[in-house]
Amino acid sequence: MDEEQIAAMQAENEAFKTKIAELSGNTESMQAKMDQLLGETKKAKQEREAAENLAKQAADAKAKEAGDFEQLHKSSEEARQSLEKQLQGMRDGIAGEKRNNAAMRIATELADGANAEILSEFISRRLKHTDDGLKVTNDSGELTVSSVDELTQEFKNNARFAALLKGNQSGGGGATGGSKGGSAANEISRADFEGMAPAKRMEFIQSGGRTI
Repeated sequence: MDEEQIAAMQAENEAFKTKIAELSGNTESMQAKMDQLLGETKKAKQEREAAENLAKQAADAKAKEAGDFEQLHKSSEEARQSLEKQLQGMRDGIAGEKRNNAAMRIATELADGANAEILSEFISRRLKHTDDGLKVTNDSGELTVSSVDELTQEFKNNARFAALLKGNQSGGGGATGGSKGGSAANEISRADFEGMAPAKRMEFIQSGGRTI
């Protein structure tokens, strides 16, 4: 092998080394690019996951806020209803007290002691306290145009309650007054009547009994 052939082989060898170096450089460049792309992909994934987490937290917070508001509204409504119920109970209690006081005031005009207490129970059933004041009702509980004074006279002249009245105050066509007519079974002395229990007195009166 002469010198020219050796020189040619050396030149080819150098050229081959140069080509290998170029390929190696290209490979490193491609690897760096791939690493860059992988890094960018990983970063994008992390950013996407972070955004999803933020969105979920916001949704959870909104749901909690809505739930808290609903619970607060429910509690407030329950408190309002409870207060209204208490106020209505107080109004009903006051109305009932005024009705009973009025009934007792009328009853004490017509009867004494326990008789007045019994009579007031019947009178109170005919009274109703409204926003416009004390009103008179009929036996069915419906409001009437009668006045309290007219109701007083109605009980004073009702033969059913004659045994309860002071000195038998009843008058009018249906009044028993001092009359001694009627069945003896339904007539008892005032002393015996006074000695009866209130429930028995009421039963006696409702049955049409009277004192003599």
